[in-house]
Amino acid sequence: MMWRTAVYRNWKQLAALRGKRVAMTMGIFDGIHRGHIQLFNLTRELAVDMAGVPLIFTFSNHPLQVRQPERDVKFITLPGEKVFLLRKLGFEHVACFDFDSEFMKMHAYQFFARLRSVFRLLAFVAGHDTTLGSDRVSSDRRFKELAKQHGFEFFRIGPVTDAGEPISSRRIRQLIQEGNVAAANEMLVYPYFVRGRVQPGRGIGKRLLGIPTANLHLPNEKLLPREGVYAGSFHKSRRHYPAALVVIPAGRRPGFLPRGQREKSAATQTGAGQGAMIVEGHIIGQDISLQGRTTEFIFLERLRDNRRFRSADKLQSQIHDDIAATNRIFERSVVRLQFLP
Repeated sequence: MMWRTAVYRNWKQLAALRGKRVAMTMGIFDGIHRGHIQLFNLTRELAVDMAGVPLIFTFSNHPLQVRQPERDVKFITLPGEKVFLLRKLGFEHVACFDFDSEFMKMHAYQFFARLRSVFRLLAFVAGHDTTLGSDRVSSDRRFKELAKQHGFEFFRIGPVTDAGEPISSRRIRQLIQEGNVAAANEMLVYPYFVRGRVQPGRGIGKRLLGIPTANLHLPNEKLLPREGVYAGSFHKSRRHYPAALVVIPAGRRPGFLPRGQREKSAATQTGAGQGAMIVEGHIIGQDISLQGRTTEFIFLERLRDNRRFRSADKLQSQIHDDIAATNRIFERSVVRLQFLP
């Protein structure tokens, strides 16, 4: 079920909650994981107990993009994807502000005063590593002082661990970069995915190999697994289908093509800058036209590195092996996929 979610992009829009009783949690929430869910669940429970509404307060960018603009920040879930997931999780109120110079200069006291001018903040739920304001408030003592000053209750959720280590977006990001999407998915509430509009490709998969693929050119800010071949799932209308996925540099010319065809292939490649990566997906056993449609692929497990082949026949044989492996992995995963929010 997809809930209707009000998304507030600025203080003026947030005023729609004026006079409401609110329980709130706050964070970047990149790649919504099991630790985040503990925050969300307590926020929701407190809102019910206090006859109020739960509010998730997050950002449409990363604070590092303002504090360190030279830094190349990658997102596990792009801001739109994050709101998409919060909607799937049933939250009806999400504040998704731009983190700008005003926010960067705001003290924690000023932030809570601004909230109090809009609604009745009854509870604030912090994670184990929550830091707030330009004065970098992080201790229970300082948060409790602010709670007393502004008339709300303060709650702290401890770290949720996996294999003895705290689950964090940073840890998940590292696993994805290494290609270990299976381990990352154990910590994520919704497995690692990419969503994007299918763009015209070179047609090589269908024309030369008889294996059509959908090509997603994704924003540079989207974190992608390292180059390689993955078992995955194509998700449409709450149904899942096995999909073999490839992460590959845009414009790479297949090594088995004659030189003339390589040059023609490169010349027709559009929509990707230097160093850009794309995701190519083959939906196994389905004839579904995706051209121009927004499509979601879920990554389940890494299969192998990309490598070059001496002929189309050798590549085709390897792809059939990849498809068989994808089917086996998908069968192990399908029950979990069916119960995703």
